[in-house]
Amino acid sequence: MNETPMTDQTKIRRGLVEPLSIALVIIALVISGVIALRNFRELQENRLLVRHTNQVLASLRETVAAVMDAESRQRGFLITGDTTYLTPFDEAVRQANESLDKLRSLTSDNPRQAVEVPLLRALVQERINELRHVLRVRAEEGSQAAEGAIAADAGNKTMDRIRAKADWMREIESEVLFIREDFAARSYLSGRTNIITSTAIGLILVGSVLYLLERNRRKAERSASQLRIIRERLELALDAGGMGSWNIDPETETLISDQRFQSIFTGQIGEITYEEAFDHIHPDDRAAVQAAVAASTNAVHPAPYSTEYRIVQSDGTVRWVRAEGAASFSGTGKHRKLSSFDGTVTDITDRKRQEQRLLESEQAANAANQSKSEFLANMSHEIRTPMAAILGYADVLLGHLKNPDNRNCVLVMKRNGQHLLELINDILDLSRIEAGKLDIDLESVSLPQLIADVQSLMHVRAEEKKLEFRAEFNTKVPEQIHTDPTRLRQVLINLIGNAIKFTDEGSVVLSVGSRGDRALQISVRDTGIGMSDEQQERLFKPFSQGDTSVTRSYGGSGLGLAISKRLVGMLGGAIEMESKIDVGSTFTVTLPIEVDAQVQWVQPDLISRRSEIDDAPTRKRKLTCRVLVVDDRRDVRHISQHFLEKAGATVSTAEDGQQGMDKAIEARGAEQPFDLIVMDMQMPNVDGLQATAQLRSEGIEWPIIALTADAMKGDRDRCLDGGCDDYLSKPIDHEKLVDMVGRYTQDISPEQLRDQRKRRMSTLRSNLGDTTVE
Repeated sequence: MNETPMTDQTKIRRGLVEPLSIALVIIALVISGVIALRNFRELQENRLLVRHTNQVLASLRETVAAVMDAESRQRGFLITGDTTYLTPFDEAVRQANESLDKLRSLTSDNPRQAVEVPLLRALVQERINELRHVLRVRAEEGSQAAEGAIAADAGNKTMDRIRAKADWMREIESEVLFIREDFAARSYLSGRTNIITSTAIGLILVGSVLYLLERNRRKAERSASQLRIIRERLELALDAGGMGSWNIDPETETLISDQRFQSIFTGQIGEITYEEAFDHIHPDDRAAVQAAVAASTNAVHPAPYSTEYRIVQSDGTVRWVRAEGAASFSGTGKHRKLSSFDGTVTDITDRKRQEQRLLESEQAANAANQSKSEFLANMSHEIRTPMAAILGYADVLLGHLKNPDNRNCVLVMKRNGQHLLELINDILDLSRIEAGKLDIDLESVSLPQLIADVQSLMHVRAEEKKLEFRAEFNTKVPEQIHTDPTRLRQVLINLIGNAIKFTDEGSVVLSVGSRGDRALQISVRDTGIGMSDEQQERLFKPFSQGDTSVTRSYGGSGLGLAISKRLVGMLGGAIEMESKIDVGSTFTVTLPIEVDAQVQWVQPDLISRRSEIDDAPTRKRKLTCRVLVVDDRRDVRHISQHFLEKAGATVSTAEDGQQGMDKAIEARGAEQPFDLIVMDMQMPNVDGLQATAQLRSEGIEWPIIALTADAMKGDRDRCLDGGCDDYLSKPIDHEKLVDMVGRYTQDISPEQLRDQRKRRMSTLRSNLGDTTVE
């Protein structure tokens, strides 16, 4: 009677085990599901936050890229003048604003970024306004004014500030990204722990099979999720860069590509095979592409794959692309082999077209400059050569004439010839400056001595007009300064010459002083006719004076001040002027100075010294040498022969380079060699450079002095590099000619001449960077 109830209770308890176990399993699964759901949601939310942060970073890159694109389009328009650049410029500005709007929307939940976005927008707007200002200046005032506006804007460094602000915002967002990724990782770890724990309970309850199935399912889910995130990030990066992606399986030569790759290669969306993609490469570029691929897939020493080539789309359109990629290898040593070849391709057709337009514009500008240089060289030669005869024969006549009236007539001819020569020099100087072919040779020079030389030279002109001319130092100045003495002297002579020319009575004062220890100030003050405001506006422009009445009354070409302003600018300084009608004018030159610490600062008294050259007694050199003069102009040969023979030399002449070579070789064969050759560089048939090169190849080492019109920068270097030893420009200063001939035949030994040539050759090799020449 008692066993039955126990049995029933046992059965009841045992019967309850199964439903309780099932209930426990259900509860465990529910709990596990709830925990897994919560963790999954947290993980998804964190991933969305990470993606949101990446979008913010992408918007920052797009904003900076749009501003840089606007700068590029503006430069293209300024360089070429092509208005087609303006539409892309406006599109870049629109893109920058859209990116900023997107950035503002994305950072609205971030207080730090919400403060920075308006600051970035202000900088971007400031830079866009600068670019538009330059475009307006270019349209209204021309290219030169636009260059000035660009130089003025460069000091603002707005683009650098935009990059700095963007970098700062990226740092802020990177901190947020780090925190969010860290939180996502922690959430993932927490979720994984909970899932493992709950799964372990479930697995204990439901068995090992369910455990394995659950684990495999979750592992696959995690892999798919990670793969999806990676793919989304990659697609985002590719879209931002306008790139198409590709993968090649080397075993099957199978090509896997995305839609952008297909669109770039074929012009339409659709699957494309490896063979079809290769067929779309331009026939002329296929060999180069194959070589690049072979170098990149070399298992021993793989090179980075980066190449540019043309592709032909399905409709025949030719476009430029840039391909970049990397090869993956498996195995090691001899078993190392290519396992995958992946990369990207970008359409760069627009960039190539822009580069081509810029190249064509540059070539056209260079061709125009070259034509101008050649014209100036020919003009200089054609004018200077007859001027050499005119001035030379004037000197010959002065040596024969005694009658004062006759001598005065010749002096008038010579003075006007020299005036014409000065005008030619002014035109050539201006052309050199505009062509960028006038060099500034900086050297250490005595400032008091330079002022003394200028005063000594200009004192004579002032005395001719019975004007008081003096030089004074207002403050202490450095004894030595670092500048180009020739160009500074040219500027001062021009300013003082103008002051004397436009002053009929009164004085001209040259004042020198320093502004601190970094600037030198030189002023030329006169009591001349002065200028009105309207006249001053036309000043410093080539071929321009105050008005036409000034030209009629005082003469002049109007080039001097234009040249002086450009020279002062090349020296790093500025020139200013003040003037009042019937009161006078003051021109002030301000130059930066570099002074060594050991240089003394002095304040000389009123300059009354003359240069050592002026004080030295004139000494006429006597020649005892044999000279060959080669020039296609009979007048130049005759004049040069006259003055050289007058100095005691024995002179032979030749009409062109070929005749000069024949006479030189003949004289050497007859054991009556010349001691020196005077060679014109610009002659018909065989010119001077060709003749000099041939003579040197024949082993003739006599000194050769080059004669040239000296039109543009490089004439002297070309002559010396071509084998000549020295250089004279036309019209010839016959005292310099005689002195130079005497120096090379009497003062310089053959050993010294060879050393001079070796140094010249060493300098030439250094400039050419030729280390292989012995």
